[in-house]
Amino acid sequence: AATTAAATAAPATAAPATARPRVAEAAAPSAGDAGCPGRKPFHTLLTAQATIYQQWQSRIMYYHWKKQKARQGACGEMGGFTRLVASEKGEADGLEDEMPSYFVPQLSTEVLAAHGHFGVLNRPHSVKLMVERGALARVAEQFVYVAETDHVFMRPMPNLATEETPAAYSFGYMGASASVQPIVEKHSPGTSWRDIQPIGPSPIIISKDKLATLTPLWHDLSFSLKKDPTADRRFGWVLEMWGYSLAAARVGLKHYVWQQLQIEPSATWHQNVTSENPFIYHYTFGVEYTSDGVPIAGAVGEWSLDKRHYFGAYPASPLERPPECA
Repeated sequence: AATTAAATAAPATAAPATARPRVAEAAAPSAGDAGCPGRKPFHTLLTAQATIYQQWQSRIMYYHWKKQKARQGACGEMGGFTRLVASEKGEADGLEDEMPSYFVPQLSTEVLAAHGHFGVLNRPHSVKLMVERGALARVAEQFVYVAETDHVFMRPMPNLATEETPAAYSFGYMGASASVQPIVEKHSPGTSWRDIQPIGPSPIIISKDKLATLTPLWHDLSFSLKKDPTADRRFGWVLEMWGYSLAAARVGLKHYVWQQLQIEPSATWHQNVTSENPFIYHYTFGVEYTSDGVPIAGAVGEWSLDKRHYFGAYPASPLERPPECA
């Protein structure tokens, strides 16, 4: 029978799509390790919820993870994969035979209602449970790439993190300033806004030890910030990301900022995915055009590519091609 309880599902090493979830015990060196000095394999930890919206994204993400892992060669650093799923009562959601999955109980309706129905809080919640239940410790690799469902691997990704310094992407819309110091002081006394990096918990590559140490504080700060009306208004939809960056600042954990780690395209700012050559395509923003290929800002275009169109159903296959001049 398929795995249906969080207690019996566990992180897995890389496996064919038909494999069932299994525990990732200590890994033996791969065949290529002997000729790959300095190789630091990382485990992809895909944080997700058991909704149709995140299921179809997870399937796309896993498809491209497998594709790029197969391309990387013997010295590649992409290791195993686990989809960490917050679900009702920690029950399996039907994709566990398709990709390695670990299930934890999602936040209750009552808890979410007390925190503005902010479902993103399931991310620190689920990682915290994974740490507490010893599942993170059973991951074979010593490093973890914390991923989101709307990440698409564009090419094999190396590990630029070290045991002491995680690697992260810098978000231009998260810059701290003196204006946030009252919030910072309230939730993390003695921390300066100058020490807060414009990063979130994803995408990052981080050692398991650092992630396990940081997660309880990331969790608690995210919840306390959401309960604070001033912080909630100031940080909005990136509040949980601020919870992570504030936690890192509080413990003095500096991240290596790696701008080529990902790209967040939008028709508004005309990024060229090919020339920027990122490792991850993050389709967090909608891409909107007129039928003549003119970009549109602030409205849905005649041609629109936006994940939010598909909250309750899978996207059409194939998708409509973009206008010629887009």
